[in-house]
Amino acid sequence: MTAEGQQLRSVVSQNSSAVDLVTAEIRRAVLTGALAPGQQFSIRDLASQLGVSHIPIREALRRLEAQGLIVLRQARSATVATLTATDMEAIYRLRYVLEPSLAAASVGCHTPEHVQELERLLERSRDHDPEVAWQAHYDFHAALVHPAATEWDDRILQTLWIAAERYTYLVFDPALINQGERQRRYDTHRLLLDVALGSDAEAMAAALTEHLHANEVRIRDYIQRVEANDAPA
Repeated sequence: MTAEGQQLRSVVSQNSSAVDLVTAEIRRAVLTGALAPGQQFSIRDLASQLGVSHIPIREALRRLEAQGLIVLRQARSATVATLTATDMEAIYRLRYVLEPSLAAASVGCHTPEHVQELERLLERSRDHDPEVAWQAHYDFHAALVHPAATEWDDRILQTLWIAAERYTYLVFDPALINQGERQRRYDTHRLLLDVALGSDAEAMAAALTEHLHANEVRIRDYIQRVEANDAPA
């Protein structure tokens, strides 16, 4: 494995199921680039670095393959899925179908307790700990659609959000932003929350669509610049 791949952290001392811990750690490594797009790695190496047996590694990789993050090549190895504009656009196309309509249907259905939770998540989304901020951002988007989302909506959206995270990380890495950018992101999501707590469902759908579109454009521009730099002269 590469030097970057060695950034995987042992999970042996943590109190949770081995499969859940291994899944979370490999997913973190993929998102942060410690396991880079296209990188091949072996189950044996992962088991050694994470301090667990091969069994939870295989189950975790199956989960991550279902989420589009990993491609299982053989019984003993896997590859990190590559990043392409085509895949990113497909993910966002499906997000446009589901999220704005569910967020619109949730307008007027947020309980006082739910509003308090949305406010809490919004504040945590600008935490200086990048992992805290990233999880809060994920949970904030889930909470926006929660009142109208069915269990199947949640399942599908979670798959899309996990797949989208790798692309979002390219331009919104919480570990690399300055205070001004952190505030800009907070203000963007503050606007979404204000609309969500209003009474205009169409405005909510439009605001979330615009938010997703702005992110998609930034990610596409980033991928195109990378592809241009990597193209042979």
